[in-house]
Amino acid sequence: MSIYDSLGGEQVLRVVVDDLASRLENDLLLGPVFRDVDLDALHRHRVSYLAAVLGGPEQYLGQSMRDAHRSLALTDAHMDRFLQLSAASLAAADVAPEPARAVLELLDRLRPVIVTPGPTDPRRPASES
Repeated sequence: MSIYDSLGGEQVLRVVVDDLASRLENDLLLGPVFRDVDLDALHRHRVSYLAAVLGGPEQYLGQSMRDAHRSLALTDAHMDRFLQLSAASLAAADVAPEPARAVLELLDRLRPVIVTPGPTDPRRPASES
């Protein structure tokens, strides 16, 4: 069974993404990142991307995660907060612990393409700067 199916399929995924969108937009750290973003388009991309990577029926046709996030200069602190809010959204949707953990692990594996490494980023070896 795919993570998508164990999560609860499209209906639950949409609940999680709706909740996450609200949390992100209202968050003190991450909210400003979305100030000049087309939130409706971003929401569609989130649903499509997550459905595809979680093993659902959709194909993701948007930008790569690296290209989509490159200009945002996101740090590990941003990614950590995103994961915290994602966990809260999964919990709010009553997603069982195992699929929730799988979703969070998958999202955290995106860290190297979402976070912009820099010399002040203590989680990155100097050779990656």
